[in-house]
Amino acid sequence: MSFQCYTSRTSLRSTMTGALFVLSDGTQRVIPDHWLKQAEILNGSRLVRLSYSFCTIEVSGRGLNPIFEDASIGKLGAIQAAPLGATPGGELWVTNIITIMPPQSNFPAFEEEC
Repeated sequence: MSFQCYTSRTSLRSTMTGALFVLSDGTQRVIPDHWLKQAEILNGSRLVRLSYSFCTIEVSGRGLNPIFEDASIGKLGAIQAAPLGATPGGELWVTNIITIMPPQSNFPAFEEEC
């Protein structure tokens, strides 16, 4: 079964003003664009680290340049981790999305904000 891990915001044809993250358990979160403080691409485009005002989200996989490029201009679309057994549908492939909360943060929990 093929699977698409990333859909750009322009392809979504949506008025979303933030990134949509779909976790492996099906949980969906939208984080407003203005909360993004920094985007980094690491490990030969196998890891995108998105630093938000209240947490860090790491997207791992391969060929993640389109995600980084959209994050860099503040127009991140929908990112979804591929389910087990899915076949890469293209170059870009997301294997995992994790949320890292800072220790002793003064910000509300990720679930409460989104």
